[in-house]
Amino acid sequence: MEWMLQVVDEIDDVIGALRLSFLGVAAEIGLAAAGVLGIGAIGAALAAGAEASLIATASIVLCLAAALKFRESQFQRSR
Repeated sequence: MEWMLQVVDEIDDVIGALRLSFLGVAAEIGLAAAGVLGIGAIGAALAAGAEASLIATASIVLCLAAALKFRESQFQRSR
């Protein structure tokens, strides 16, 4: 009976690891898509002649997100 519990526990561990892996991949894809959409939105705002303060704010937010992503990748390498 104990070996059955061990097998079920191992299967549960594998499912948990796969779930976390898929969540990480989805987050990475979402971050890249958000960056591309942000750059496209800034380009569209420039083309439409939007107010300069709005474009500057969008650029700052986009740069901040890129800096945080870069910092995260540097943190993961140093482990």
